[in-house]
Amino acid sequence: MATIWKSRFHGRVAGLALAAAMIAAPALAQEAATPDQPADQAGAADIIVTAQFRAQNLQDTPIAITAVSADTLAARSQTSVTDLGQFAPNVALAPATSIQGNAVAAFIRGVGQLDASFALEPGVGIYIDDIYYGTTFGAVMDLTDLERVEVLRGPQGTLAGKNSVGGAVKLFSKKPDSTAGGFGEATYGRFDRLELRGSANIPLTDDLFLRVSGVSKNVDGYMKLLDYGCVNPTSGIPATSGNKNCQIGTEGGIDVMALRAALRYAPAGSPLEINIVADVSKDKSETVATKLLYADNPSVRSYVAGDPTAGIPFDSRFMTGAKSYSSYATYATGGNYTTVFGIPTQIAPGGFTASPTSTVKAWGLSGTIDYDLSDSLKMKSITGYRSADGTSAIDVDGSPLAILLQQFTYGHEQFTQELRLSANFNDLVDLTVGGFYYNATDTIQGRSQIPTLLFDFLSDDVIKNRSISAFAHGEFHVTDAFNIIGGLRYTDDKKTYRYSRRNVDGSLPSGAFFTPNFLLVGLDGLTGTFKGNRVDYRIGVNYRWSDELMTYAQLSTGFKGGGINPRPSAPDQVQTFGPEKLTTYEAGFKADLLGRMLRLNGAVFLNKYNDMQLVRYQCPESIVLSCSVPSNAGDAEVFGWELEAQLRPADGLSFDASVGYLDFDYKTITNPATLVTKDMIAPFISKWQLSAGVQYEADLGGNGTLTPRIDWSWRSDFYYNSVNNPYNLIDAPSLVNARLTYQAADKDWSLSVGVTNVFDTFYYNGVAENVGTFGVVTGTVGRPREWTATVKKSF
Repeated sequence: MATIWKSRFHGRVAGLALAAAMIAAPALAQEAATPDQPADQAGAADIIVTAQFRAQNLQDTPIAITAVSADTLAARSQTSVTDLGQFAPNVALAPATSIQGNAVAAFIRGVGQLDASFALEPGVGIYIDDIYYGTTFGAVMDLTDLERVEVLRGPQGTLAGKNSVGGAVKLFSKKPDSTAGGFGEATYGRFDRLELRGSANIPLTDDLFLRVSGVSKNVDGYMKLLDYGCVNPTSGIPATSGNKNCQIGTEGGIDVMALRAALRYAPAGSPLEINIVADVSKDKSETVATKLLYADNPSVRSYVAGDPTAGIPFDSRFMTGAKSYSSYATYATGGNYTTVFGIPTQIAPGGFTASPTSTVKAWGLSGTIDYDLSDSLKMKSITGYRSADGTSAIDVDGSPLAILLQQFTYGHEQFTQELRLSANFNDLVDLTVGGFYYNATDTIQGRSQIPTLLFDFLSDDVIKNRSISAFAHGEFHVTDAFNIIGGLRYTDDKKTYRYSRRNVDGSLPSGAFFTPNFLLVGLDGLTGTFKGNRVDYRIGVNYRWSDELMTYAQLSTGFKGGGINPRPSAPDQVQTFGPEKLTTYEAGFKADLLGRMLRLNGAVFLNKYNDMQLVRYQCPESIVLSCSVPSNAGDAEVFGWELEAQLRPADGLSFDASVGYLDFDYKTITNPATLVTKDMIAPFISKWQLSAGVQYEADLGGNGTLTPRIDWSWRSDFYYNSVNNPYNLIDAPSLVNARLTYQAADKDWSLSVGVTNVFDTFYYNGVAENVGTFGVVTGTVGRPREWTATVKKSF
């Protein structure tokens, strides 16, 4: 306990020191200010962002934003959305566990969503060219041909809008322009990695431009699936592989292909610009690498003909070495006994086999129209349609035995329309008003076999999600240096969930006691509906003390939408839950010091979290006491601060670093059935998160440049589940990446060699923990050390 209080004390003292720095910084900035002196070539470059509905310099935008250019993404070897959390403070983006399919676990300042079910809403909004992507399923996107990425921290309830309560991740693609050119890139690396990337910019006429880009990525899996009977020939479990190395497959492999075409119509001098983008992708990757960490379920044992009490029990013998990249998962039911109410029940051999894949096929079409109605009045229309479908499987026991095996097919279709009208009134007020419409239809089809609970059923669920909002955002320029900001958004949500639960032969479950699925009687065809509305607001001020320093303070709100329980075990568990709400008090500064040689941005904040969506595991009102029902059952406060620094002391030499701190404290737990207690903390809350990088571009005297770069990231440990215990505590790794790039003098080609996870650290991205019901814990294993060599040719 003393250690906890000491850590909290240090964190709050550091936060107060940061706030004091905000107050003291003006004097320092004034002393160093040289207003008439242009920025040194080694100084920080201007970055333009659009977080407040108009183009602004990052340093003039009163929001905590990490903006990363395409060149920086490449230098850091960041190629996927899940890589973005390594170098942004208080941001966690990781592949979800295999039970969630091809999904991302996204958290900003401790706010997010682990469960990828369409019945639940993400807590971090993901946007592709300003189009909201309404689910975490299929959000593990490749970062191809981007102009920049913006990671916005804190509630964006009045700006980005829907479900951006923790923040938003915005991807901006490169637009076609009048310059002909492009590039081709090839990468080879460990695990037979072969990546091909390319882009071509083609001016069709003086006013019409086309840009086409594509990527193909193939990497073999790094987690070996081993045949237990082959590795242990005297175990009593027969071998099935028939090969010498006892390997039956792999996990963690990547197989991605994507194409994108952008058409831009932008006549010179015209008030009209039209951008149309179409993209298609196919992801046939393997499921995330998963390893058995705990096994103890004596009611399940291997099958021995004629003797239900014989055989091998499910226990630690099915765990492989602590740091080995191997598993005994078979993705099949095999043949074994499970004890139900004290009665040994045989699971039919070969009755159900799933594929260890996590696939997504997706395509999208979007159109953006910008029209200047006058010099001071602009209109923007953003229309988008996206479709994604795919499959995933989970063998939760990681062994030849059967405890829980699932395979699902997911489908997601969404249509969005946003309309904005922006006006500038004599440079005194910038005002944007608009509306947003979202409509999605989602499907979940598949089979779940849970022998110990007498469940073996087919699901075919349909979820419909509709959201309408209206918003206004104003910036009042009281003086050239002082601004007042106000924002308001009204949102109306409606969601319906229609359940289908049938026996594996397609028949309806029987109510006869002890028959499979007898508890599910009455669920087939049942529909649950959630309706709700919400008003969010933002009030803030910012002041530019000099060319070197801007400070801001704001109060903002946001929410994560309500929904319906996606996993009822009986009809009386079809229950709705309300939105999760957040109010944030924040102050920050943005400084370019020492002739723009040093860029320093910081923020300190207090989150007040109400009606947190926590899963309760006991349902005394239900015929099935054990349950898994989301409910509004907690209030909390999160104190935190962030600091980002970029230093360019000389031409070619640059340093960057970030630090984030979070202190989580439950104030009330309104439902003890969640099993959460006030001394616990929410998932993905790391007390500390640190990163640093350095690179030097060495001029080879007319023979090109040679640029080495090293990046380091680390976060303190965190719990993966809301019910904290040692089984779901993640000891986060300290990771180092390195890259060396040679670029020719004319910059038309380059050669890079890189290594990720330089020290080959064995670590886990997450865990699926269910000791109480199934006696199982599995971990999602991070990628080992990998090397790559990349050749890029520009034309």
